[in-house]
Amino acid sequence: MASTRYAGSSRGAEPVTKLRTAFVATLALASVAGAVAQDRDIVLRAEFPVDLQVPPSTAAFQGIVDPLFVARVPDGEALAALQEEARWTFAGMIWGFDYIYTPSDRARAITELFDIKQRSPVAAQVLPLKAVSARLDGTVLLGTVECYPDGLQRREMASWKASSAVEQGSGSARALQGGSAANAAAAAGEARREATVVAVREALRSFLRETTHNKPREVRGSFALASVPRLFIRAGQWMASVRIYARVDEIISYGAY
Repeated sequence: MASTRYAGSSRGAEPVTKLRTAFVATLALASVAGAVAQDRDIVLRAEFPVDLQVPPSTAAFQGIVDPLFVARVPDGEALAALQEEARWTFAGMIWGFDYIYTPSDRARAITELFDIKQRSPVAAQVLPLKAVSARLDGTVLLGTVECYPDGLQRREMASWKASSAVEQGSGSARALQGGSAANAAAAAGEARREATVVAVREALRSFLRETTHNKPREVRGSFALASVPRLFIRAGQWMASVRIYARVDEIISYGAY
């Protein structure tokens, strides 16, 4: 409307041009501000055990935490280990994993194989993470870690929701104890990851039973964690419950046998 009004006068068009430029600039700034606000609004958040920081017990009673102990966000090696576990989980929600699965077959003397690899291990190492709080749960110190995915990472997560099947599964792994504090902490982290991988395998088994009716020789595909795995200890075992987004890229059959 304004450009039509001043079509025959370059001098008269100047105020409208300036106004239009200012309006476009304002819209651009508002768009950027909205994007920044959206980036801050989308946060991945979860609690993880701080294995390298064991709350002190009272002198008289082992297993009872000193009432003077105050839960704080860890630092040093304890913080690094906490963030590494969070990194593996959050990267699994953003980029996911590639998998190769070979079902066991007694008649063919084939043992089961399930192998997973991170899809973007380099990008995972620079995920923006922050340990924001800590609390005591019984005798275990838990640290809350937040991850702030950028626009590209949010699109990765959205693509899993749009093009994948949702499955769930449960798994377990022995909660190893003993040895030095560092060794025990490393073993605990490995046991939680193993239980999670077993749960993912069970979820994929369920998915594949719906996808193919004949036992395949090998299946290749990818999956992502749909949410943070639920983990707890029961009877000396780490128990994991997962929800995943699953994809199948290739099913290799046995053919004639």
